Amino acid sequence: MLLAIAMIIKKLLKYAILFLAACSTDYGISTEIIELVDPSQPVVVDSLIQSGMPTSIDVLIVLDTSGSMSDNYEQVSRGVEILRGDIEDITYDYKIGFINSSLIKPYFSGPYDVYSSAIDFLLAPWILGGDREEIAFYAAYEFRITTEEGDSFFRESADKLLIFVSDEDEQSVFTAEVFHYWLKDEFKNVQHDIVTIVNIETSDCESGWSAHMGEKYMELSAYYGKTATDICSDWELALADSTFLVGPVDYINLSQIPLEDTIVVYVDKVITEEWYYLSSTNTVYLDFVPTEGSLIEVGYVADTE
Repeated sequence: MLLAIAMIIKKLLKYAILFLAACSTDYGISTEIIELVDPSQPVVVDSLIQSGMPTSIDVLIVLDTSGSMSDNYEQVSRGVEILRGDIEDITYDYKIGFINSSLIKPYFSGPYDVYSSAIDFLLAPWILGGDREEIAFYAAYEFRITTEEGDSFFRESADKLLIFVSDEDEQSVFTAEVFHYWLKDEFKNVQHDIVTIVNIETSDCESGWSAHMGEKYMELSAYYGKTATDICSDWELALADSTFLVGPVDYINLSQIPLEDTIVVYVDKVITEEWYYLSSTNTVYLDFVPTEGSLIEVGYVADTE
């Protein structure tokens, strides 16, 4: 039965892919759901255009500075310092800034650039005022729209990377969907990406932290075809690997759980068998790195049970 469904996908997905390729201009991962087989088993197409490396980039870290987070400051500083080194392999034209997640003054530290020292990054989280609320989506919006620092920090032609770090869920009135659409509209003329570092369902944190799961951050990550990163892991060592802006992508985190036998992978509208799927991360990994501008698409029947 599953093999029969897979054959139908292979035949019909080709036309869906041609349509998506003609319509898609965005970098990053997008998702289409197409009821080609059975409304109860929709065909999902997760697609990605391999981006070019930025010539300039603005990186904003939105950091939860409530009392429980102080033990994480050193890891944040170390991770951003490592990320800075990875960025400099691509470009020296970058800005890095930190804000807290409720804009309590002082709410901004930075901007840091190629001339900043490791000590600058070490001290950056400690400059920020302590949060009483974890309203990071709202804080990022307000920082961009209403503050002088936000107006000068974000450059019109620079690609954008926003990194959210918190041990609590996001608590503003913004839903992940609304915030995602605002980001897409606000930065529509450049590439943009997000990274979320939070308490996840399979976290290495103590079991008592389960009540603090970052569900809204996890939902935001899903809009970018990603999973959130566990705040209790050694995430700082691979921060650059969490964004397509700092290196080529050879994987796609799927937006839904697939029936594995139905997965079909295309690169530039040509089917490829050079991939494998890991259910533990719900990710399709390619055995090669697609070239800049390549259209990578993964079609599958979603497991609705």
